[in-house]
Amino acid sequence: MSAISDYAAKANAFNDRIDSAVTGLQGDVQALNDLIVKLQGTQGQVTPEDQALLDQLQARAETIATKVEALDALTPPTPPV
Repeated sequence: MSAISDYAAKANAFNDRIDSAVTGLQGDVQALNDLIVKLQGTQGQVTPEDQALLDQLQARAETIATKVEALDALTPPTPPV
């Protein structure tokens, strides 16, 4: 294999990882949006159910932030010139 084909194979594997991570994040964002819509549909004071939704949103947002940070850390260094 040439240096170019070796690099292409590594780049494709890296892109597959990023694609998988982004697909997972899309599902995470949809789940958060669904919880937000449910929470916005409640009336009156914060009920125990509302608080559970708020806690769930906060925990899920923390999970997504961690995933995004991990995805950002996957960026390979700039190749030498």
